[in-house]
Amino acid sequence: MFFGISYHENVNNWATRSLIEAMEKRGHSVKPFRLPDVAAQIPNKFIHLEDEDISNLDGVIVRTVGFGTGDQITFRISLLEHFEDAGIYVMNPAYSFRRAKDKYATLTALHKAGIRVPRTYVGENLEAAIKFVEEVGDVVIKPLIGARGMGSIRPEHRELAYRAMKFLHQMGQVLYMQEMVEKPDRDIRAFVIGDRVVGAMYRYLPPDVEGEWRTNVHGGGRAEAIKLDSEYEECAIQVARVLKLDYTGVDIIESKDGPCVIEANASPSWSALSRVTGLDIAGMIIDHLVEKCKR
Repeated sequence: MFFGISYHENVNNWATRSLIEAMEKRGHSVKPFRLPDVAAQIPNKFIHLEDEDISNLDGVIVRTVGFGTGDQITFRISLLEHFEDAGIYVMNPAYSFRRAKDKYATLTALHKAGIRVPRTYVGENLEAAIKFVEEVGDVVIKPLIGARGMGSIRPEHRELAYRAMKFLHQMGQVLYMQEMVEKPDRDIRAFVIGDRVVGAMYRYLPPDVEGEWRTNVHGGGRAEAIKLDSEYEECAIQVARVLKLDYTGVDIIESKDGPCVIEANASPSWSALSRVTGLDIAGMIIDHLVEKCKR
């Protein structure tokens, strides 16, 4: 089969390279490309750069749509939808990818499906955001679209929260924040492919970083392989079903009321999970892509 994989700045990104190697190992042809380098024609024709026709792709794995203006991002999402309309399987699907990248859209979909999520504020009104902080107290201010906890702030005092939100507001950013839910010094990353959890791990707070509240492994958190109990396993699977994601890393915290989902990643990394479990996650993703393309 002939597969494409979208990247943005670095084709040798660890996850992208792992997927390429898994495709090649299984005897498939691979075309890595940046979505800005692909042009579309109607009827269905797709040209990479100036003259390479890639209309015969069987499937495309979307790792990123890259950065850009509103028009550029809109075009790239529409391009992925055009791939789908032309019979090219897109993983994760265009609409699902877009929704999972948007924390607001993700949480509204999960809440509608009855999945527990943190109390959250999102809007452009600074006064309303301040009122939310006064009501909730301990909050985490996050970028609406982001990854790996980068850009997230947990203000220690109301004044710090106000200063952070005022700065974001002046920069034209949407204000997005969540209640800090009481939990152990760890969270759960559950990796779902298709309709099953293929692996899971605890991510513990960095032991030697005073005041750190994020468990991200790239920031010093410790990973430990686990077998999820049925309640948490079913929660992760339900998240993937609701968001219609072929594969996803679901971040769950153990609240006093049970599983509480923080987010679902449309282009997750799995380096830490592979390290602690020994699983060939990239190979599993490619096997699932082949299965989808054959249907």
